[in-house]
Amino acid sequence: MNKRGSLKIYFGYSPGVGKTYKMLKDAHEKSRKGVDVLVGYIAPHSSNETKELMEGLEILPLKLIASSKGIISEFHLEGALFRKPQIILIDEMAHANAEGSKHEKRFQDIEELLEAGISVYTTVNAHQIESLSQVVNDTLQIPFEERIPDYIFDYAESVEFIDLEPEELIRRFREGKIKGKEKTLNFLKGSLNKKKLYKLRELSIMRTTERINQVCNWS
Repeated sequence: MNKRGSLKIYFGYSPGVGKTYKMLKDAHEKSRKGVDVLVGYIAPHSSNETKELMEGLEILPLKLIASSKGIISEFHLEGALFRKPQIILIDEMAHANAEGSKHEKRFQDIEELLEAGISVYTTVNAHQIESLSQVVNDTLQIPFEERIPDYIFDYAESVEFIDLEPEELIRRFREGKIKGKEKTLNFLKGSLNKKKLYKLRELSIMRTTERINQVCNWS
């Protein structure tokens, strides 16, 4: 019987704070120590600095799925299970998979990998956690569809809060250093004032602290 893999979440209050970048940096450190690391999925709209960090790491080919929207590239769950690395990197945990995928949501892919004994590094934003989505919606007046249940966040072995000063996030966005899908850029446009960003940051820190307190109570 496989020992269950461990889950590490890189958590941020907004897209663009550097979650994927930090995840890849940690992956290189693990690889240098002899750990078998595989890149399962990194968002194609990541910044150039982030993409450069993929060099030197083994990358799992994506799975092409025919759907009503055409051919879509998705994380290859079956390929990852066959390859079975010690750690796999999977960006955008809250992503909704294309029609024809084994699971409806990417977090369900991740749960299957964990059950197979594969440890997972992944990324999540505050607005994608079920209990925070409504208050973030009220703050920004932007609806969010992609979410993960709170239990996944709370039961992860490790959650690392990736912080960036709101002023720096605004500067990076205005200089065109933050890439993303249209919905990600709309999120940033809707939140690009310091008052809103500080509110999101405060909510994220509070949720991270709440999780820590829960873990302490369990132990």
